[in-house]
Amino acid sequence: MTRRMLSIAVAAALVALPARGRAQETPKPEAAKPETPKAEATREGAAERRGPQGVNLRIQLVISRFQGERKLASLPYTLVVTTGGNRARMRMGVDTPIPTTLPGPPSSDSSKQMTSIQYRNVGTNIDCAAWDKGDGRYQLSIGVENSSALALEKGPSGGNPGGPPVDAGPTGIPLFRRFDANLDPWLRDGQSLQTIASTDPVTGEVVKIDVTLNVVR
Repeated sequence: MTRRMLSIAVAAALVALPARGRAQETPKPEAAKPETPKAEATREGAAERRGPQGVNLRIQLVISRFQGERKLASLPYTLVVTTGGNRARMRMGVDTPIPTTLPGPPSSDSSKQMTSIQYRNVGTNIDCAAWDKGDGRYQLSIGVENSSALALEKGPSGGNPGGPPVDAGPTGIPLFRRFDANLDPWLRDGQSLQTIASTDPVTGEVVKIDVTLNVVR
């Protein structure tokens, strides 16, 4: 009887060993759930907003004026712009006085006139943005606005370089010339490009704009 009871106890112990081993096993981690289309689109949209690391570009813009083959003026401007749509802005100008003649008060001598001074800003405004196209080329977006004062007696008539000079008015009030241009050239590192050539309708001068791009290292 005692031997039988001992055999039963040994058998029970052997049966309990696998169950205890299974209880001590470390539970397996759950398999990662695949991303839903919405979560994946959100992640890709955030990466697109961050964009690639920006590249610093040195942009040189030269505005030149020519009378025939003779260069009259050359105005260089240099800006550093970072790719990715960041915009660089430059404003340079001077407030130019303009005399304005007004009639005198009714109670005074009608032949007398009053002169007041008004100011007008002339100069150059430049806006520039750049994008890295990934193939060694960079797309620029440049806005240029240039204005200057021109004395009447210095300009040939009707835009004809060989014509007689325009007679100055009795007050010597200057003309104000200006031009606006929007440029979108694609350039590589070290490349220069003449982006525009336009003739001034009053003086006959030719205005040219050259753009040079260099990667800042």
